[in-house]
Order: sequence, then structure tokens, then C-alpha cells
Amino acid sequence: MTAALVDQHRERIVTAVREAVPGLGEPVLFLAGSMVDGLANDGSDLDVYLVAEAGVTGAATTTRRREKNGTIGFLESREINLSILDPTGLAELATSFGACLASMAGDGGIAQLDSENDLKVLHRVRTGQPLRGGPGLRRLGADLGCDRLDAYLANLHGVTALNRARDVQGELSAGREESAGWMLREALVHTGQLALALGGETNPSRKWLVRLLRRPGAHQEVRDWAADRLVTAAPDLPADLTRLTTQLRTLVEGARDGVVGPYLRRIVGPPS
Repeated sequence: MTAALVDQHRERIVTAVREAVPGLGEPVLFLAGSMVDGLANDGSDLDVYLVAEAGVTGAATTTRRREKNGTIGFLESREINLSILDPTGLAELATSFGACLASMAGDGGIAQLDSENDLKVLHRVRTGQPLRGGPGLRRLGADLGCDRLDAYLANLHGVTALNRARDVQGELSAGREESAGWMLREALVHTGQLALALGGETNPSRKWLVRLLRRPGAHQEVRDWAADRLVTAAPDLPADLTRLTTQLRTLVEGARDGVVGPYLRRIVGPPS
């Protein structure tokens, strides 16, 4: 559906962008978001990204970190949502994400990006479908290190899942079951995201997590179990914690070197 929609209306989308941002030459312009990821529903808009030093004129105009955003029109019943990525901001992101990637090779912890929006930008550049400037989009992805986003997310979510699992154990030991149940949910979220990242999925948005976990793919048993437990109102805390810890160890031990770094391997413990 997405490819057909883009092919049919490509010039209309490009024209809408040129009207909203006058004076463009040959830009890097691409489609991303739920339409490209195969997650769109009837309420989803059409997310278009432009790399430029420019503003955007449109309804509901906002500014996020490294990004200006506005609604510039409609395609059938869907809003066309234009996000302008500032080249200077992208250069800063390349530097900060490069430091995060470098940290994966060491044994002293995983550096984190300052903003969750940065993860969204990296994912959308990585998966973007070019409307104009395809070679420029590919160069941008290489400059940002988008080819290693899945490995970074695997390490980040693996470490966080282990930390939350230990928190669950601590709260259970103190008799605080309600708090332990909440922390278990957080551990399940990150375990699911670890399994997805190990299969190459880099969408960082939690709102799509259950749908992504249910898609056929790598580590399906772990993904289905995590989805089942996330939508279950009353978890079995001790049993779920034991299985979660086992699943985490299995995922980390089975990942190849270069994907899971030494820090995550160390804190998960020696092979069972």
C-alpha cells in the first residue's frame, strides 16, 4: 500500500513540500514513519522529512530538538506532516551517536543519547523511502551510523532490562509487590525491544511494541511471551521474573560478537 501510494502521489507530495518551503533546490526528501514501517492505521498521517536549513509554514507548526515540524496539507484523508531536519543538528547527532557506538566496544557501560527523538530520527533516516535525493539519503545514513542502530538498541535495551529485573527482585524481597509488578512490566518492555533489535528492528516507539512483537521474525518465542505478559493484567511475579532472566541470558549468549558488546556480556554473567 505504501509503495503504491507514494508512486501514485509522489509529485503531489513534492509539490506540497516546495509550496511550504519555497526556494528548495534538489533536496534530500524522504517518506518515513508508520506508513513505511507497515504500522499505519486510519488515523496515521504521512510523515515526510526534508534535510534543509529552512523553516516550515503550515498548520500546527512545532519545533523539536534538531527538527521543525508542521502539517502542510492532505493526501486523500491523511495529513501530510513535514519535518525539517537541520544539517547542523544532524552533524551534532552523528558525533553524539558515534560516541554511543564507540562505548559498545568497551567494558565501562553504554553511553546514551540525550533525547528519545534522536532515536526516532536515526530510525527514520535508516528506513526512509526517498522522494528526492536518494543518494544523499544513503550518505546521510552512513554518516549517522544508522547501519549500527540495531546493535546499539540491543545493548541499550539489554542493559536496561537486566537492571529492571534486578529492581524487581529487590522490590519483591522488600515485600513491595505492586512496585515489583510495575518494574517487571518495564523489564518486559526492554526484553521485547532487545529481541526486536537482535532481529534488525529499530523502531523506538513504544506505542507499536505489541504489534512489532507479534510480527513473525527472529526470537519469536521470546517476543510472543513478552507480548503475552505485557497484555496480562495480573503477572505471576516470581515465575515471570525467573523466565525473564532466563530469556535475557539466552538472547545475549546467542548474539554474535559485534552486536552484543563486552559490557552487556559481563553483566549478564558467564554462560550457563
